[in-house]
Amino acid sequence: MEYQKLRKFLLNSKKYPGCKKYERAPLIHEGFPGTFNLSFAEYNTLKEFGNYTDFSHDLIFSTIQSCIRPQDILENIKENKELWKYLGVFEMSDIAGQIILKEKNNIKKIHSYQLNKLIEILTKLGLKKEKIFPSYHAGGKISIITDGKYNFDFEIPEDSFTKEEFIKTGIPKENLIPNLTRNTFLSLHLLMPTPWGYRYEINYNVGTKEKPILLDIATLEYFLWLPIYSSKEKISKNIIGLKPINSAISLGGIGVERLCLAINKLQNVFEINYLKEFYNLFRELYPKISEEQRIKSGESLRVLHRIFSDITSDNISHLGHNRKNKIKWFLQILIGNIKNFNRDNFLQLLKLHSKIQPWHENLSKGIKPTMKRIETYYSNKNLDRKRRISFLEKEGKK
Repeated sequence: MEYQKLRKFLLNSKKYPGCKKYERAPLIHEGFPGTFNLSFAEYNTLKEFGNYTDFSHDLIFSTIQSCIRPQDILENIKENKELWKYLGVFEMSDIAGQIILKEKNNIKKIHSYQLNKLIEILTKLGLKKEKIFPSYHAGGKISIITDGKYNFDFEIPEDSFTKEEFIKTGIPKENLIPNLTRNTFLSLHLLMPTPWGYRYEINYNVGTKEKPILLDIATLEYFLWLPIYSSKEKISKNIIGLKPINSAISLGGIGVERLCLAINKLQNVFEINYLKEFYNLFRELYPKISEEQRIKSGESLRVLHRIFSDITSDNISHLGHNRKNKIKWFLQILIGNIKNFNRDNFLQLLKLHSKIQPWHENLSKGIKPTMKRIETYYSNKNLDRKRRISFLEKEGKK
């Protein structure tokens, strides 16, 4: 299945009643003030309510969201390790809609709906239930679960409800993976109070029964608690306990590229049709660099293109210090791995990157500002080098 067809399938799949379709959120918004969009629900939740915990009405929406996680380029893309599954910029689709209900009494209903819809989608796309390995939270003390980040006295119960729901769908009991960490228990503080609750990584075995390779292709989350603070200053270090939440929140996301990898039985994400076309050209233009260098520089270029396309489309004038630093990281990785800047090569890659993703119409608007930023960085780098040489030459004459 080609990526665009999978994308369309996920967009048009049945959602929870009352679900509205939204355009994706911009990569730059107040939900992630120091970085770029990392996940799914933050932008629209803040836009609708101004917070993450107090809801005056229901909000159910569906979209496919662009995400950038800088550490995937900086840390996770490594030769002979994680080269096959990490992207600098990727897409997340909802499952049955991001569901926020004002009243709490429907939490099990909406969570069960999300879970069953996810398994239905995966099996419709040809994935086998015996190869699906969901993690679930096995329960424990907050201090142990959060590895000492929070030390107040509270016992999180095992999520037996979700465990049984997975088994009811036909997932083998032995495939359920118990977990006692923050990977399956969300204990967050995103600059303001944030709900706490259970999270599930849905892994798929893309290897064999004898040599399993588990790829996380989706997540499910639902929330049961709110943090209690020791003072009016609601910051992370002042969290001293938990109380029941008064609303029902169920979120679910699918990593679209990773799902495409799994259903097509590919060796890595770079074999997906639109990415393969991009990297075929990259390989042709830069045949002498290593695969790790190619992917790190290629993903950095794709990230920069997506960022500057959004900056241009949304007329974003203020990036902030931290975002500017992250853009500089991507530029350093891009130029550092390619070494020699070639304007024509970069233009070819950016034009192709726009062409192969017709679902992102604003990419064509981002070519010019992306090139301008790369050229500025490269010129400044050369100027700094010339200044250093000049300084050393003067010192040598002394």
